Parts: sequence; structure tokens; C-alpha cells
Amino acid sequence: MRRNFGNLASAPSTLPGRPGGYHLLGQGEAFDVRDCVCQEGAGSPAFGGQHPRVRISVVLSGVFHVRAREGAAVVGPGALLLGNRSAPYEYRHVDDGGDRSIVFDCSESLLEDALRSLGRHAHVEHPFARVCIPASVASAEAVLLTHHALASGEPEALREAALTVMGTALTLGCEPGEASLAVSEPQARRIARSLRYIETHSAEDCSLETLAHVAGLASFHFLRVFRAMTGQTPRQFVIATRLRAAAAALRMTRARVTDVALEAGFGDLSHFTASFTRAFGVSPRAYRSRAGD
Repeated sequence: MRRNFGNLASAPSTLPGRPGGYHLLGQGEAFDVRDCVCQEGAGSPAFGGQHPRVRISVVLSGVFHVRAREGAAVVGPGALLLGNRSAPYEYRHVDDGGDRSIVFDCSESLLEDALRSLGRHAHVEHPFARVCIPASVASAEAVLLTHHALASGEPEALREAALTVMGTALTLGCEPGEASLAVSEPQARRIARSLRYIETHSAEDCSLETLAHVAGLASFHFLRVFRAMTGQTPRQFVIATRLRAAAAALRMTRARVTDVALEAGFGDLSHFTASFTRAFGVSPRAYRSRAGD
């Protein structure tokens, strides 16, 4: 019987059900964390403001468009949204279906400690040079730890996730992103359609041709627009999604590593092992052992 591990990392059933809105999960001197459950759609007005503190949001499901002075992007599951203190931002929905993110508001002292730990100048007013970090192999562990923390509700898991997310954001978010194309509503909806398809079908056929067909675009144009709007290639997004699903399966099941790899969408065990080790720093078997400690 096929277990469909490919959807584990984003399956709503693994997360606590909550109504729309911001839900405070933890509050302290170092950081505040909220579960943002959005049920808005394409007809909803844009939402904007200024970040009260340095903010990092981990997108767990759904798709929307973000714009700030550091750039603009269409984001989906696995992305890290970056906000400098007092920086303006605007979110708008390009399709229906809502989204869900975990929002970390970080204190100045935590930011300074993290920067020192990374060997950087501690007093940086605007640590982020880009609006988001796309879903990638490099950010997969931070996203999965956030998902696990939300599912478990454990305060220590939230703290571990917050520190990992901050380290990832400060490491990957200090360089400007690629210049993006102006986002038209029809193009944004098409890319959103492909992102939602990957979110629910990551273990299945996610070839360039299939995703272009889902978006209703020619392959060459789809690749160009997808990369310009998300900051990554479709293949990079698919691999990151599959790795998070595989890591979730290693945590949540006792299935063989080979079965986990195949059910997450990897056709080759050696490729899966190499990709997983590069993303999480340990082999799949070592990761399962560490997660069980």
C-alpha cells in the first residue's frame, strides 16, 4: 500500500487546527512566535505595515505575493520571509486557498548574539538584503524544525526552531536576491497554481513539462517566469519539498530508508542520500537516530 510520504511535510492533519488570525505560541525577551493562519483569497485586499522588530516568517503552506523595499516574490511552502525592523511590507493573495506561516519576531539582543556567533558585526541595523529565501536544500532543516515545533507544541522545540531559523536567515539573507520581473496578476496566478500542485503532488511527476502544463505556459517561458518570481528553479523547489517530506517521514514513521526515498519521489537511493546529507548535515539513518534521542 502506497503511504504517500510526499505530502507529510505539508499535510494539514499533522498540524493543530486553528481559526484564521495570529495565534501567540510563545513570548519572551529573546523572541515572540505566532502561528499565522490566513484564510484570505484572490479577492482580498492587500495587507501591509511595518515590522516592529526583526521578523522571519516560515511559510508552511499556501501561496502569496510579498513586496518590500528589498524586493518582491511569489512565495510558497518552504520559503523564509525576511523583515528588517521598521521596514515596510505588503502581502497580497494571488489565488484562493489561504496560507499558513510561523512568525518569529526577534529581539535586538538575540540578533546581536546571532551575528556575533556567525562572526559578523553585531550592530547591523538592516541584516537582510533580500525579501525572502526561497525553499531550498539549504533552508530545509530550518523549515522542518519549525513544522515539527508547531506540531508538537513543545516550548523547547520552538526555541530550537527559532534559533535555527535565525541562523539560516542571517546566513542566506545577507546578499541581495536576483532582480525580479514585474509581477502581473495572470502570471502570478499561474505560478501559484504550479506551487500548490507541487505542495500536494511532490512525490509524483513534477517534471518541468508537467509543471508548465499545470501553469498553462510553454516550458521555456514557465522556467523563466517561475525563477524570476520565486528566486529558484522548479527543480530546486521540488527537491527541497521532497527532502522535507522525507525528513518528516523519518521522524514520524519506522519505514525503511529506501521506502522513504521512493515514497518521497526520489527514484535513486544514492541521489537521495547525497541530497539529504547535504541538506541536513547527516545521513538519513543518522538523522532518524538523532531525532529519536
